[in-house]
Amino acid sequence: MRNHVKLRIRTIMETNDQIMKITQKIENSLSEIPWTRTVAAGSFVVGALLLISGRRKTALAVSAAGAAVALLENPEIVREAWNAMPRMVRASQDFLVRVEDFVEELNKQGTHIRDVLAHK
Repeated sequence: MRNHVKLRIRTIMETNDQIMKITQKIENSLSEIPWTRTVAAGSFVVGALLLISGRRKTALAVSAAGAAVALLENPEIVREAWNAMPRMVRASQDFLVRVEDFVEELNKQGTHIRDVLAHK
């Protein structure tokens, strides 16, 4: 009976040691990830989702908050992104023009196919 109790105590102590090691690993990994980067990235993701869902003003506000937090961590990267903004805007406009052209061509093709099917 005594051996059984000793074995049980040893098992509990080993389990407790494992829990302490896991806790220490979690604490160490949390300190490696800067909270500012996490908040900024989350804000940009949420801003993108809001933009996709059509809530432009809210998306802009959330993204601006993410940019402000990112500025806290590394202002040089934000400055570089700001300087690259005109190039990105031009590229986005070019992309939208191509999408509009594609949709227009798709619409013409759809109209043509409907006309062909209607005359049969």
